[in-house]
Amino acid sequence: MEEILLRYYEDNARRLHNVVNRIFYKKYGGIAGKDMDEFYSVANDVFADIIVHHRYDETKGDFEGFLYGALGLAIADEWKRQNCDKRKMKRELLDENGNQVFDKKGKPRQVPVCDIYIDAPIGEGTDLTVGDMLPSDFNLDAVLEREVISDERIEAYLKRLSKIQRKIMEMRMQEVPVLEIQRRLKLSNKQYRQNWRELRSFANIGILHNEEKISETEKEKKEMSKAAQTMENCKTDRISVASIIKRIDRHTIRFDHPLQRESDQWSPAMKGNLVSDILQGNKLHPLIFAEQIINGVPIIWDLDGKQRCTNAYLFSKNGYKVSKNIRRPMITYQTIKRDKKGGEILDAGGFPVAVNAEFDIRGKRFADLPEELQDRFLEYSFNYDQYLNCSEEDIGYHIERYNDGKPMTSPQKGITRLGTEYAEYVKSISNMPFFKDIGGYKISEFKNGTINRVVVESVMAANYLDKWNRLEDMCQYLKEQGSPSVFEDFEDLVERMEKAVTGSVADMFDSKDSFLWFGLFARFIRMGEKVERKEPSTIASRQTGADAGDKDKRFVAFMEAFAHSLHGKKVNGISFDDIIEETKATKDKGIVTRKIAHLEALLEEYLKLGR
Repeated sequence: MEEILLRYYEDNARRLHNVVNRIFYKKYGGIAGKDMDEFYSVANDVFADIIVHHRYDETKGDFEGFLYGALGLAIADEWKRQNCDKRKMKRELLDENGNQVFDKKGKPRQVPVCDIYIDAPIGEGTDLTVGDMLPSDFNLDAVLEREVISDERIEAYLKRLSKIQRKIMEMRMQEVPVLEIQRRLKLSNKQYRQNWRELRSFANIGILHNEEKISETEKEKKEMSKAAQTMENCKTDRISVASIIKRIDRHTIRFDHPLQRESDQWSPAMKGNLVSDILQGNKLHPLIFAEQIINGVPIIWDLDGKQRCTNAYLFSKNGYKVSKNIRRPMITYQTIKRDKKGGEILDAGGFPVAVNAEFDIRGKRFADLPEELQDRFLEYSFNYDQYLNCSEEDIGYHIERYNDGKPMTSPQKGITRLGTEYAEYVKSISNMPFFKDIGGYKISEFKNGTINRVVVESVMAANYLDKWNRLEDMCQYLKEQGSPSVFEDFEDLVERMEKAVTGSVADMFDSKDSFLWFGLFARFIRMGEKVERKEPSTIASRQTGADAGDKDKRFVAFMEAFAHSLHGKKVNGISFDDIIEETKATKDKGIVTRKIAHLEALLEEYLKLGR
């Protein structure tokens, strides 16, 4: 029995609670909107009764089946008790026109008002709760009052947001309820949650908190520090969370190197477990930094440990609540014993009396922690290794090296081959309004590097189709053979498409096929240049204004025709649909070349017909 007891009550009685949850999903429509603590308490009573009175007989089946049956009966009784009509507050029943409804005896009909719990999840498998749907206490004005934030930083923050995210921000500041925001913007729970999470991400919130410049005194100190350095290649030391926060705010420790992947890659549970580990004082893997001297100031770039640092920083700024699905939610700490009025209790010698306390961190932000745990969080120290006096090549080498064997996506790993200059171009293009607001891209694709991959593939399809290869190899090729003008011209191309594209065509620009349409659009521009006997450029037409815009709309009209019927039109006995049907490896060079050649033939015929 002791083994059974341990099995069901380890990890905060997780297994016992799971049995209760299964019963609710099967018989009562899930756990959303239910006061589960009441039913978990019933489960504890039933379990204790079984163990203490030896009600389980091993010869009559397994324990889980016996427990499930016993809990099912007890929960049914509690459910009936809670939902008994006489225990419910009632309201008058109204029809759709707002008129009272009467029963057969002429008395106003009443219906029970069910309890709604503020922590109840909205739907299964989400982090959104009823409390999240209430008017928010989030107020950007309050943030501005707490800190002196320059107009430039506010402008930089807003520029990072999509149109939808800016609208959400405006309505939240006006205390519009979340359900109303979703209705106005036609957003699902998932879409709203993704956009709200992006608004409060480290990359965005960090802009508001960052200090604007380093004082001359600090520069002098850092110069002295630099002069005192030895010729060693790497040093090992410790750094506190508080120190990391200050350095992030002062721009002297950076997590946004162009070759590094985006932040916010961790799930809510992973973030919560990090907070729990820090508060317990558990040892974590060391951080890896690289020092680079920029404008005479040593700047520290993070190479490994970005998620640990940025999520610790974001938690300290009340950026998220600790998930309820963490391994160890109860944190033990020592505090001063106090009397009923809050005064410290002293011993005979006049010293404060210490007592042990326990705090449940689930659903809590940093500001909700006791002062002792806030101090413990900020004082926690990470071990770190730091490479000294690094060049750009050194940093790129170390980023790729430390991410070997780690769960980076292919696009995230590929961009490390671009080099810093071209990686900056790619990330800048990825943040253009076309990708954020117009094309058919998912929010998650901005986080996992997919949009960066789309840009690289599109640049290659537009300029170097004969060099098409695996993503990492294409990034390496662009680093060695590309030029800034190639990326600048592609940026112009994206801007032209942004002005010409229509709603019916916008969704054709997705993460799978964008490179086909951008590559074809580049060829369309070059067709026009040849006709007008102008010197060919890489991709950008020299035309400007309404003239170029009207011609670009012809390309968009071709895309509409393709979506409607041309996808089935045969060229040399084969259609685009036939190519899709025949091929599986959609990114092989031969297949990509074949697709673009087929689209180009369709486009030329379409233009000759003067449609």
